[in-house]
Amino acid sequence: MLNAAGLSLDQAPPIETPFSFFLLAPLFAIAAGGMLVWKGELILLSRWTPQALAITHLLALGFLTQVMCGALLQMLPVLAGAPVPGVVALGRLTQAALAVGCVALSWGLYSGHRVALMAGGTALLAGLLVFALVVAVALWRARGVPQTVVAMRLAVAALVVTTLLGTLLLAALLGAGVAGFQGWVNLHLGWGLLGWAGILIMGVGYQVVPMFHVTPAYPAWLTRTAAPSVAAGLILATLLTLMEQSTAIWALGLSIVACVLFAMVTLNRQFRRERPRIDTTLLYWWVSMSLMIAAALVWVLDGRDELIGVMVLIGIGVGLPTGMLLKIMPFLSWFHLQHRQVTARRFDLRLPHMGAFIPERLARVQFGVFALMLALLTLAAVFPGTGWGRGLARAGGVALILSSAMLWWLQIQCYLRYRRFSRTLG
Repeated sequence: MLNAAGLSLDQAPPIETPFSFFLLAPLFAIAAGGMLVWKGELILLSRWTPQALAITHLLALGFLTQVMCGALLQMLPVLAGAPVPGVVALGRLTQAALAVGCVALSWGLYSGHRVALMAGGTALLAGLLVFALVVAVALWRARGVPQTVVAMRLAVAALVVTTLLGTLLLAALLGAGVAGFQGWVNLHLGWGLLGWAGILIMGVGYQVVPMFHVTPAYPAWLTRTAAPSVAAGLILATLLTLMEQSTAIWALGLSIVACVLFAMVTLNRQFRRERPRIDTTLLYWWVSMSLMIAAALVWVLDGRDELIGVMVLIGIGVGLPTGMLLKIMPFLSWFHLQHRQVTARRFDLRLPHMGAFIPERLARVQFGVFALMLALLTLAAVFPGTGWGRGLARAGGVALILSSAMLWWLQIQCYLRYRRFSRTLG
């Protein structure tokens, strides 16, 4: 059984606030799959093609950041004891900015349309900076587990830097002179994937891995040093880029080593879990942590950027949030209903168990389609430009559409079950 001790919903937002983010995210992954079906061979041929830039932002902003923002709004009061001011209004503003900005920016990157680029960049800059500012206020007051709070603070700071670097690169695309463009692109990716996503995964993992899988706690040496080490590597790389040093890219090695250590310790903890059952969320964690290690190895061996992109952006950036959604949405549904039952004193009503919200057997099918998609796109990235490589890329796009559509359907069913029992409680 999971350990939910210490969690409180007294200051949590309405369940619709995080769920609105979670339910919208798969639609962007479906759109990314459609682009792979349409232009898959160009996307995996080079990360610099307009198609590759568009799909990268569909997944990074439309799916990954969408899920992460929704999760933060829910987790801050529950895990860190830090309610977010005006959380409902902030959630609506952030989601609108993310959705509109992601669509406009992705279209602008694909088509070169200047108005779309400017509109997308403006919406994202305003929405994400407002989100970061309000969340920072909540984090300043946080009194939760120190290591998780520190990781969340660093992740939000990384989101701000990622957004500002993205604005700088957008200005360059629109004609402003920016020296060392490729170096700033690498930094933008580093702050986004290693900083914003990687550090937040660490902070959340410290809490949810032991809670959901009944594992030993993470060692203190890791929880104290991993997230700050990622941030230190990114700061060093930024300073070297400002000084126009060609060694800037290797400064990211400190951040990558910290992520690899986190992945290895996570796998160790999960293999030592007290609960022997292997559920779908655990499978997603195993795949994601293994890919984190494999991607670092490919990077050290100077492998293809496109292969690393498939591993990190799709394998981890889509895979790990998907696995967490399959666990967190049923958990929140059950936890909110338990809270309402106690408040309403409706002990005559028997609530469904967590497994009833998203059946495990259906989640396993969704994972199987995801694993097939990941295998197809990995092979396509290894052998780009060939006839069968193009076929693999398109087949991978179809599988991404199917796995994302299945995730969306499972989420909808979970929310409908919650709504049905919520109405019964009155």
